Amino acid sequence: MTEVVFANEMDEEMTLNMGPHHPSTHGVLRFIVKTDGEIIRKATPDVGYLHRSLEKIAERTTYQGFMPFTDRIDYVAAMFPNQAWAMACEKLMGIEVPPRAEYLRVISCELNRIISHLIALGCTAMDVGAITPFPWALREREWCNDLIEELCGARITYNYHRIGGVSFDMPKGWPAKVLKWLDTFEPSMDEFNRLITYNEIYVQRLANVAVINGEE
Repeated sequence: MTEVVFANEMDEEMTLNMGPHHPSTHGVLRFIVKTDGEIIRKATPDVGYLHRSLEKIAERTTYQGFMPFTDRIDYVAAMFPNQAWAMACEKLMGIEVPPRAEYLRVISCELNRIISHLIALGCTAMDVGAITPFPWALREREWCNDLIEELCGARITYNYHRIGGVSFDMPKGWPAKVLKWLDTFEPSMDEFNRLITYNEIYVQRLANVAVINGEE
């Protein structure tokens, strides 16, 4: 819920509490922002809502037993916490991962990266008032999720990586399905790009907003 706080009755600036958001939406983050109209003068992040005692849970379970909990670190890109945890354990134990498993990890992570970016772009467009790109993003996301589900049996919390490899080999015929989807995905993204890059609402709300230079 967004709360509006006025410092005093004569103050034209407003202090807004944005968030915290549920992990399944736009992020587990709260911002305390001071605004002047649509211009944000100051933003103070509160990342405390990210903490859900995962560290203590990790202390009380096995290395492999903690893998499903890493899915909950990022609900829209759960492959990457899986990968990070597996690689950390492998480095500590001196485990060498077979090349085939390495390839499957990279492929699964890259598919998940596409899913994550589609959600980010679609939701950003919708948040600034450009509605059309969002259903396009969801359509491609669902098709990509179908591929990941066929690979690991899940669509959001994958629990696919294992210390030393992955939980399943790819099913028969799966690589051909991925390539077939990519053939349709590329032209769809060309159209998706046009919907965003040349969308007047999207450009007006985001172009030259909150630009950060190298020193900052």
